[in-house]
Amino acid sequence: MTARTLLPENDSINVDSTFVKYFYDKLENQQLGNIHNWDTTTLGASFFDPADPQFQSYHTLSNAGHAHKNLEFSFPTTLGFNDKLTNFSQYVKTKEHIFYPIIYQPFTNLNYMMGSKKEQHFHATFCRELLPRFYLTMYFNVDDVPSVYKRSYAQNINFWINLRWNTKNQRYGFNTYYFTNKILNYESGGITYDAIFTDNIESDKSLYEVNLTNATNLIKVDGFGINQHFVLSKKAQKNNCDIVEYDTLIVNDTIKGSIDTIINKNKTKRKIGLGRINYSFDYQRNRYIYEDANPTSAFYTPFDSVINKSLTFDSLSFNTIKNAISWNSLSYREYSNDIPFYISFGVEHNYTQHKGYNDYITNQRFGDKKYSNLRATAGIVINLFKSTRITGNGELIFSDYHAGDFRINGQWKQFLGTYKKNIGALVFDINIARKSPDWFETYYYSNNFRWENDFSPASYMMLKGSYEFRWFNVGIKNSTIDHYIYFGENAKPIQHTGTVNVSSLYANFDFKIKVFEISGILSMQKTANEDVIHLPLFYGKVKLGWNINLVKNISSLQPSFVINYFTEYYADAYMPALRTYHLQNEVKIGNFPFVDFFLTFKLKRSNIFLGITNIYSFSRDNRYFSTPHYPVRDYKLIFGINWRLYK
Repeated sequence: MTARTLLPENDSINVDSTFVKYFYDKLENQQLGNIHNWDTTTLGASFFDPADPQFQSYHTLSNAGHAHKNLEFSFPTTLGFNDKLTNFSQYVKTKEHIFYPIIYQPFTNLNYMMGSKKEQHFHATFCRELLPRFYLTMYFNVDDVPSVYKRSYAQNINFWINLRWNTKNQRYGFNTYYFTNKILNYESGGITYDAIFTDNIESDKSLYEVNLTNATNLIKVDGFGINQHFVLSKKAQKNNCDIVEYDTLIVNDTIKGSIDTIINKNKTKRKIGLGRINYSFDYQRNRYIYEDANPTSAFYTPFDSVINKSLTFDSLSFNTIKNAISWNSLSYREYSNDIPFYISFGVEHNYTQHKGYNDYITNQRFGDKKYSNLRATAGIVINLFKSTRITGNGELIFSDYHAGDFRINGQWKQFLGTYKKNIGALVFDINIARKSPDWFETYYYSNNFRWENDFSPASYMMLKGSYEFRWFNVGIKNSTIDHYIYFGENAKPIQHTGTVNVSSLYANFDFKIKVFEISGILSMQKTANEDVIHLPLFYGKVKLGWNINLVKNISSLQPSFVINYFTEYYADAYMPALRTYHLQNEVKIGNFPFVDFFLTFKLKRSNIFLGITNIYSFSRDNRYFSTPHYPVRDYKLIFGINWRLYK
């Protein structure tokens, strides 16, 4: 058995062969130490819905698999043509979601959840080393989610695969990927009469009338790409090498109960290299179809007049190609977020073809447009005195579409001690951006909505200060935006002529005290522009578990509760025809505890759980809306298993 370590330099290092880490995007992230640990905790095993993660809170639409909106305020700073669906971000898996496991033996992770009404969630991850230094990872996910409410069915299918390889001397390497997504949502537009629910007029939720009876959203996103690097300096031999080898690497195989030892007596010194060249190519295709056989529904009455009264078939399609070449100062050595100095710069060309719209009068396509731009990118990392880390990155579009837009991100992290031995760290972040309006905000044409706008670029600045410790962090954040663009009560984009400001105080935590485990998030948010931005003053999600040891190091039992809460406010409404949330000032939701209970049995590398969700619905206090006109489902019983396999 062979393995490479990512741990700090030592003469002898023990590595558990079942320990799995992973990184995202480029191979250089592995080398820099931007690495994550695979979550094997019992407390996290029951978070099966991507729109209900452990450390984030979302508004949802009565059922899993549908659109969702983060309760935390954020301003997107993606530059150029925006090919992302923010309100489906937890379900659409693209390049940014593809991870590359670091393994010492073949690894498989299986997750399955079954709920009432034949609800099923399944996803599997498989990774193995096919040939020396040639790794394959595959991921498959399917969510098949019926609901007690009419027109709330969802089916989501995701698949991705990646390969990575490097030469024996590590001078050349590549990683390549392919992904595909298909999301099918039946759209209800919410229940027609909230009072039937809130006043307990009818207990059978399947009888509730809904606003849309024939509407569907179909979303397809697929793509592929490759990233390559070539180190400009040859890998020197012995005492002139810039890589540090370990005298002894001990791989402890907990499956077989054996130990493999790799000995390398070439503990060498490093020299300054010439860095490496990186080239990446990415392609992505997006297709969105909104269909409704009843375009004259009263649900659309407050909006634009309907053109075709017999059928809505709004179809969007665009293809994006990205080519990027860059240089950075990495050579062969691996780091653990402690590289003394790192710098990178490059140039990227983006090209997008928007295939236009279908004219409902002439039945002809129009508005086909091609968007292209060039941008410069740069990044820097400086580590000083084993206690200070300064990082920064940025990009600037300097030609064609959205020329002049830029973003700059910077961070100062001051450890109270050293990297490896400290009592936490003080972290200061600054993000600055200039962003032109998206294509969707500028021009849109459909059967029920049409607009053409000439908006100004928005400017954005975020300042954040926080204290981070191993098991919690607490911080304060302030965002200031000039010419903020939002979707108003008419579900159309509007630009605010002044400045908006949002401040927040937050805490994240994940710790264990004897037999108790607790994790969660707490946040307070406030804006002086409540006519433009609607936010809950407070929201939080906490999970509390109690560990009962059955057989030492083999099995345990964990009862746990999850509590979700947000204060009452005018939450944004959802418009299915646009796949977008927008302001509304008619209905307040919130001030209601969403409580789930789970009983998780851990047996070696598997977690088996039983659960009951939305326990407070037994009270018949029917105020449990997660989005205006979309009640959360009543209690449901669920069963699930999370199982890690090796070999």
